[in-house]
Amino acid sequence: MKKKILFFLGVFLGKWALKFLYGTNRWNIEGDGQIEKLRAKGKSIIFTTWHGNLLPGYLYVADKQPYGVAGKHGDAEIISRIAIKLGYIPIRGSSSDGGREAYTKIVNVLNKKGSLVFITPDGPKGPAKELKPGTVKAAMRTGAVILPTGSFATKHWSSTNWDTFYVAKPFGNIHLLIGEPLEFTENDDFIECSNILKNKLNRLEEEAKNRAEV
Repeated sequence: MKKKILFFLGVFLGKWALKFLYGTNRWNIEGDGQIEKLRAKGKSIIFTTWHGNLLPGYLYVADKQPYGVAGKHGDAEIISRIAIKLGYIPIRGSSSDGGREAYTKIVNVLNKKGSLVFITPDGPKGPAKELKPGTVKAAMRTGAVILPTGSFATKHWSSTNWDTFYVAKPFGNIHLLIGEPLEFTENDDFIECSNILKNKLNRLEEEAKNRAEV
């Protein structure tokens, strides 16, 4: 019974805590409107950001009918339920638990015109800022466009596990930078494509951090 109560509180309070923390910040968004333009062209989209700073991008796309990948462990169940309340359609699985099944579902979703999948390509267990192959392989296989992003909040808490995870404090500024779309094909070199995405994610996060610290 205690676990059920804690689970309910985590799901219920999680949504409103995020809305308060991020809703009281002033957002500075560069590249806004790209999702709508790409969808108008019939493109499916992979919205990517490093795991440590996932929350601004995660909330930015929440009202755009996104799919989101979550693991199958207990904490992931809470995250998945919060995501559903925010507007996400969950895809369950991770690289260490149901990875092949999740990858197949991602590919199926991306084969639908105008679909949007939110992915942290180094999550959920890291190493930090090291790409797992699924994001690039899914883009190469389906023709989906990758939107790399980076973000940083002027006021934040941070906790360190396998990476440093940031949560915005209220009443600050959030900088969210959405990069130019990346398109890969099955004829492209996988390692080269992976390096391009990794470098873009690093550059965007560093630029967002620089703007937050000005």
